[in-house]
Amino acid sequence: MSDTPSSPSADLLLEQELLGCLICAPEALAAVASSLEPEHFAQPLHGRLFEALKARHASGAPSSPVTLAAALKMDWSAPVADDMTVGQYVARLVADAGPPIMAKSYSADLRDMWAARAIGDAVSRTASSNGMPNEKLEALLDEIDTVRASMADAQVTRETAGESAQRLLEQINGIRCGEAQPSGATTGFTDLDRIMLGYRPGELIVLGARPGVGKTTFGTSSLLQSAKQGNGVMLFSLELSREAVAARLQADLVFDARFPLTHSQIRAGNGLSDHDFERIMGATARMNALPFEIEYAPRLAVADLGARVSAARKRLARAGVTLRVVAVDYLKFLKATDRYKGQRAYEVGEITAGLLAIAKDEGVCILLLAQLNRGIESEKDKRPDLHHLRESGDIESDANVVMFLYREAYYLEKSEAYRSGDLQALAEHEHVRNKLEVVVAKNRNGPTGTVDLFCDIGASAIRNLDWRYGGHT
Repeated sequence: MSDTPSSPSADLLLEQELLGCLICAPEALAAVASSLEPEHFAQPLHGRLFEALKARHASGAPSSPVTLAAALKMDWSAPVADDMTVGQYVARLVADAGPPIMAKSYSADLRDMWAARAIGDAVSRTASSNGMPNEKLEALLDEIDTVRASMADAQVTRETAGESAQRLLEQINGIRCGEAQPSGATTGFTDLDRIMLGYRPGELIVLGARPGVGKTTFGTSSLLQSAKQGNGVMLFSLELSREAVAARLQADLVFDARFPLTHSQIRAGNGLSDHDFERIMGATARMNALPFEIEYAPRLAVADLGARVSAARKRLARAGVTLRVVAVDYLKFLKATDRYKGQRAYEVGEITAGLLAIAKDEGVCILLLAQLNRGIESEKDKRPDLHHLRESGDIESDANVVMFLYREAYYLEKSEAYRSGDLQALAEHEHVRNKLEVVVAKNRNGPTGTVDLFCDIGASAIRNLDWRYGGHT
């Protein structure tokens, strides 16, 4: 790129209007300083001018054509283009300045143009480089990811406390007047919604449990209940197959305590009656009408997950649906970068921080399922707590809400008394076999506590505790 502004392209015209605006109205820099960098300018001289303006603004010093001359350390009478000197060119920028109110919009457009140029340059370099096709493609995708990350980092996140309060006030007023809906989505469980305010946009919720207690069942059943209310939901099934997930969802949809069908029966297929098959066909039809998407990638990096969430959000938006909840099953199968390779605690911290960033950037709630460590098995009281989270304390610190699952029936079934047919153990099991405790151990949205739910793990169904036997979904 030439150091002189000789081309009247759309990029340069936009840069000229923005720079003129910032010279004439230095206060407009506050709206763009955090999202724009000198390298975003196509014209190097424009980048130098912006850098000087930004430096003077940061120091609190006034900016004018005269002070810019000293800051740039350039000969003001040096020629640049069209028989103009640097001083004359800056004067023309002032004459052609855009209105200060447009500075933020100019900045966003300029940043988009930079991203398009950067990706175009990456494509050109890749096409002309040597190497295996798969290696070239991987290198290109890495460069595109770098540009995307830079764009995400450049998003303007600043506003005054008054602006934040006004935004919330307008939202509350809209809800009271029936003109808006509360932000976020239901978990499907009334008492749990009351404690944690449902699935809130921009939040990371961690759900921990030992294997077999029901964390996948909770995830699929909760997403299903929320999708029935019109909320867009997405499941990243990094462990279970398509068949396994579909069977769980169908078992949940057809659930009737009088005639339950387990997901294992549905997968086996050969023991089903005609009536059972008709119920499954009906469940499949209802499933097709729900805004529920599933990704079955076996292992994903956080950046890949973020890109897929973004694509799903846009895809659902075109259908008039807002993506509100994204569940990840489960933490073990997410890949970290090589930055902390071999240091699992740091890798987990990188993953949870990345998921929280995705939740904020995409305006969704992320439900992350996690496995608890084995230490709980040796304790007398096997109800989980925060210290049972595996691998990293960052899981707790990054999460807005941390919940755990506890099923007394799960531990009774493993006891020697139950296995030997002890009548008291069998009676105790019968009393609690459909009880699931959700322990809310950390909650930035309100109180902590325990919520009791009805569950049938074999049928992949979880309901409010006041759900009646013989009821239908």
